Amino acid sequence: MKYIYQDSTELPVQRDFIEDLKVFIDITARVIPLENSIIELKCKHKEELHKLESRIMGMNLFEEKLGILVNKLANDIGTEDLTSCIDAVLATCSENLGRKREILDIEARKIENGASQEYQKTESKVLEVLTPFLISGIYGAEKRFELSSSTNEVSGIMEGSISGLQYYYKLWFTEEPLTVNRLIGNFNLPGWTKTGILRKEEKIKMQDLSEFLVTSLEYDSEKNIRLVFENKKSNRKFRIEGGGLNYFVYDDNREITADKELGDHIDMMSLAQIPEKVQDYLRANIRNYALSKILLDEEDAISTNQVFDCLKVVAEQYGVIVHECLAKGHNKEEITIKTEEADGTRTEKYISKSEIYTQLSEIGSEGIEIAEILGVNSRSQIKESKYLIV
Repeated sequence: MKYIYQDSTELPVQRDFIEDLKVFIDITARVIPLENSIIELKCKHKEELHKLESRIMGMNLFEEKLGILVNKLANDIGTEDLTSCIDAVLATCSENLGRKREILDIEARKIENGASQEYQKTESKVLEVLTPFLISGIYGAEKRFELSSSTNEVSGIMEGSISGLQYYYKLWFTEEPLTVNRLIGNFNLPGWTKTGILRKEEKIKMQDLSEFLVTSLEYDSEKNIRLVFENKKSNRKFRIEGGGLNYFVYDDNREITADKELGDHIDMMSLAQIPEKVQDYLRANIRNYALSKILLDEEDAISTNQVFDCLKVVAEQYGVIVHECLAKGHNKEEITIKTEEADGTRTEKYISKSEIYTQLSEIGSEGIEIAEILGVNSRSQIKESKYLIV
């Protein structure tokens, strides 16, 4: 299936943009109230802690002034007989206020501990809501994958980044050993071997490495790879690094591609196909995933309440396509795309600007701001933006 504008030119991302836009609006409507509830809780707890702190400061000030006042009074009278009385008064005051301060300190710690648990509970909900969207819903994000494998499991992480926004996923794959064959198919590399019965001579022999176990894999949206695999005894290890048509192959720490004779036996076109095969494996075998962290300009966006600003980054990317849909569409009040089947059958999908604006405005001022960034009200202007297509 192909996705096109109304003027039959292809969308820069071959995805159902109307559906993605609806999901983005729904996610925004669910996340903003959650973040606002955290902000409200923080304000409430801050106010409660401020009141307790003010009471403690009042006690401290009273104790300090009482000491000054009592000592001044004793000095004015000028007799040593008052010393024991002064000490008793100040000691009683200190003991009494000390107990009060301890009670208030315990109350403050309860508020802080309880607040932390409340924040974490709501922050977990924010991550849960965003998990199905961010992994594939952000257009133009640069992505990087890291996988590790053992005989029992394959797991990894995915990092996405765009315009100061970074997000991290934990990934789990189908529960079976990840062999070279499973990842990229049959695979051979040249190596030196000694042959002959009476006279041993070194000759080049192609080694079948298909059943070697992949121990680690790195892959990014620029289709660069770093692939490490070893035999079952873990006494032979190979590494492949590179991208495009430029690859380096290592047998342990010895570079095979630097050996002219061995290098001539390496099928570089076969190596160049590895990134596509890795991409196919990732698409087909991610069993489960969970969003673990979101950063904005290297700050934790959840704990610093910057999720709304993260959504604005996404809205800017979507706004560019909204602008193109309106510019290339017949109805300037509707965002329209077409789907084209392999047999040429075309179907229109659309959503009106007013429908989007109504849904977003119900969220409040944050929703209206998102609507303006998307360009779905008359006052909006979409600024020019460039993005990569993954």
